[in-house]
Amino acid sequence: MNCSEARRLPALLGAVLRELRRAGNSSAARPGPGSSAGADGSLYILLIMIFYGCLAGALILAYTRSRKLESKHDPYHLYIERDWGPGGPVQAAEEGGPAEGQR
Repeated sequence: MNCSEARRLPALLGAVLRELRRAGNSSAARPGPGSSAGADGSLYILLIMIFYGCLAGALILAYTRSRKLESKHDPYHLYIERDWGPGGPVQAAEEGGPAEGQR
């Protein structure tokens, strides 16, 4: 079909539009052989997301529990804070003064 004439172009476009609508309606009415593949893919993605969500939750839970066990009231941490912090015996000995706790 020659599209050089101005009257033929709308007829050609109308015919193409009718053909596309008819092909679209017939393919939507009957399920194709690949329609279940999309459902399987969605299920696979959902399962992977649930797996990684549980993994991240377990890691966060394990980290917070380990931080609770390593408390600030632990005697080792109190020793480090008291003796090695600012103004502790190491700094007092460098300044020439008596060490803390030695009188």
